[in-house]
Amino acid sequence: MKRQNPFRYAALAAPFVVFALSGCTVTVPAAPSASSPVCAEIVRSAPAELSGLPRRETSSQGSVAWGRGENLIVLRCGVTPPGPTTERCTSLEDAAGNRVDVLIETDEKPGEESIVTFRSYGLSPALDMTVPRSAVPGGQVSAPLLELTPLLTKVPVHSRCSG
Repeated sequence: MKRQNPFRYAALAAPFVVFALSGCTVTVPAAPSASSPVCAEIVRSAPAELSGLPRRETSSQGSVAWGRGENLIVLRCGVTPPGPTTERCTSLEDAAGNRVDVLIETDEKPGEESIVTFRSYGLSPALDMTVPRSAVPGGQVSAPLLELTPLLTKVPVHSRCSG
């Protein structure tokens, strides 16, 4: 009787396992300075959970994601820092006094949940964070960013909001 190769079925199943696992990774566009050592530290130190959402694996260096589907929060480190601007700059400070200055942009689409993007101001490397309003219970869309302010104190500050 001819003996079957026990690895034959494993070799046939391998492409399907890779395909199934690829659905677990969140596709995030790489930022220009994502390979910065500061970004590596941010990603390494990012929490396993943010605003009650579990951390997810991402496709690019310098990025972290939490949640699933429409409730996906994404942090990218190494984005191009904003230059001088007339956009409204806001300072967010947590209870411990950790502060981050951000520019806030809201993407409102009729019939869809809005997404708020926070772009750091005065940090190098710069960061941005997208937060769907649906991902944050109680509508406090800045809450996930406030949770991360102790982590963001590792990023050198070069300027602050004025006015």
